Amino acid sequence: MLVKTQAEIIAVGDEVLAGEVINTNAATLSEWLLRYGIRPIRHTVVPDDPSAIADAVRRALEHSQWIVVVGGLGPTWDDVTIDGVAQALQRRIIVDERVRQRLMNRPYRHRGWEDAVARQSRVIEGAEIGFNPRGQAPGQWVTEGHQIVLLLPGPPRELEALLDAWLSSRLAKMGGTAVERLTLSLFDWGESTVAAHVRPLLAGPVPHAGIYAKPGRVDIRLQMTDDSWGRVTLERAAGWVKGTVPGQVYRLGSWSREHYLIYWLTTHHLTLAAMESLTGGSVLSRLIDVPGASQVIVGGAVTYTDHAKVAHGVNRRILEQFGAVSEACARDMARAIRETWRTDVGVATTGFAGPSGGTDHDPVGTYYVAVSTARETLALRRYMPLGRDAVRQAAVESVLSALWQALGLPTDIHHVSPPVS
Repeated sequence: MLVKTQAEIIAVGDEVLAGEVINTNAATLSEWLLRYGIRPIRHTVVPDDPSAIADAVRRALEHSQWIVVVGGLGPTWDDVTIDGVAQALQRRIIVDERVRQRLMNRPYRHRGWEDAVARQSRVIEGAEIGFNPRGQAPGQWVTEGHQIVLLLPGPPRELEALLDAWLSSRLAKMGGTAVERLTLSLFDWGESTVAAHVRPLLAGPVPHAGIYAKPGRVDIRLQMTDDSWGRVTLERAAGWVKGTVPGQVYRLGSWSREHYLIYWLTTHHLTLAAMESLTGGSVLSRLIDVPGASQVIVGGAVTYTDHAKVAHGVNRRILEQFGAVSEACARDMARAIRETWRTDVGVATTGFAGPSGGTDHDPVGTYYVAVSTARETLALRRYMPLGRDAVRQAAVESVLSALWQALGLPTDIHHVSPPVS
């Protein structure tokens, strides 16, 4: 075990338990805790019920030094986290006058605001208070012997604000054994293939290594203590992976590929357009999500039929001879959109996402992507025996891989500082 301090994260909410709300707070908190040498060992979700909350806290106290309870601190009567935690710790609930005055001084008034102030002024006896810079519910730090119980608001915006404004500096002063993490990414690979190549690393005691996959992407995450020995170990492991895996291994750091691509094209004053069939606009959507993409993205077209492809400049003879799902078609789509929109780069996607379609040569799950520049056109064929949505997601990743290859972009960019937005 890399760190001795353990934590359990308890999410409170009927809506989280029912799957109506995705528990993104658990990921945020896990990453944040690891930064300060606190290792999350369990994520628990409980309903808005004081007894269930109390039971979860009591169980967590049996094996963890840190218990982080998230959600259920709002002003309504079904926000009962304070009640449940107080029950588990056998402490009284009191009114904190500082919290009450702060809430009373809020400029707005609405029906029932007095009841809201009364409920959100309640704190667990002995708790230290962290005022919420983006909301009403304060955070609470309760020391129970050698253990810490934290109560934090559920809205992600408020949670992140409290972590930054109140807790980060405090945990940094406590001087725990921090953890350093390093992520290496491979695209257009399957999880089992990557695992076979790096099996000795996964089986070894240090660094701690794991594989995490989603359509079109596999991440290898390495973890060590944040000291000179740990950092050297991580760098050696990363070098071993790059020398062992026969493909492009990315070290992105704080970048996403789409962010770096837009940054690189912008600094080189290049423009891009896309003609999409298989992906139906997902490539452009991914790129346009990046602030400043308007400096690069000129336009595009979704050409789901042969008629639409021809209308946007694809050679009809290519479609008749090779078919819409072919390398030749993908190449001509990328060329046509680049010439039509007069951009520096054109990209294209075509394929069989399923469940129907496919041929003996190109079964369902086969797709082609292409990148066209004035100098050359690059095309890639990929086969991903996945569901329809996963095939389309993987194709977007393949477009980015093709752009990386065609433009000669570096795969190790962790040392490049992203521009300040």
